[in-house]
Amino acid sequence: MSKITKGLLAGAVVVSLFATMGCGGGDKKKEEPKPATTTTTQKQDKAPEVKQAKVKPVPKSSLYRYALHLDDVNKLPPMTDEVIKEFEKQAKPIKIAEKDPKKHRTGIWTFNSAPQRKGAQVYTYRWTAELDGHHDSQFENDKGKKINEQHFAHIEMTTDGKTEKLRSVRVVKYHVTKETGEKGKLEELYKQTYK
Repeated sequence: MSKITKGLLAGAVVVSLFATMGCGGGDKKKEEPKPATTTTTQKQDKAPEVKQAKVKPVPKSSLYRYALHLDDVNKLPPMTDEVIKEFEKQAKPIKIAEKDPKKHRTGIWTFNSAPQRKGAQVYTYRWTAELDGHHDSQFENDKGKKINEQHFAHIEMTTDGKTEKLRSVRVVKYHVTKETGEKGKLEELYKQTYK
């Protein structure tokens, strides 16, 4: 073998070694394109709202129940011992209609104040009951028409929002007809204001 042929073979071996090792000049691996980075602002997940569980109000006296719209103790003014004592004092002497499921009568007072926020300056309390003889009387309106009358009683109180002490007490009976809304006699049984 001539020197030229040996030199060519040796050169070919060296080139093939470089090619297999990845060092060849023309056989460079193509770099994969990097994924395009986009800056997107992700909305931060809001913390789930924690719903406060409703706590059913329990009457502090057997003489009343709560109206259906007052289904959460957080809607109520504080029922202090002073308030309950005054309510019972005023409620016991008033003869209310007896329990009658057919006429949807409960036989007890209903606490039916509007829902109130905690920390109010003044808390308002209101109980209502149908009186005995609820439909047993009539009155004449200004046109001389006899109208069947319904009889109700209200016990209304207010307390100071900070001290929870009684500010006022009022007890009234009133008479109204369901059909026309005409009012008969309003009778104030008791009224007291505290300083």
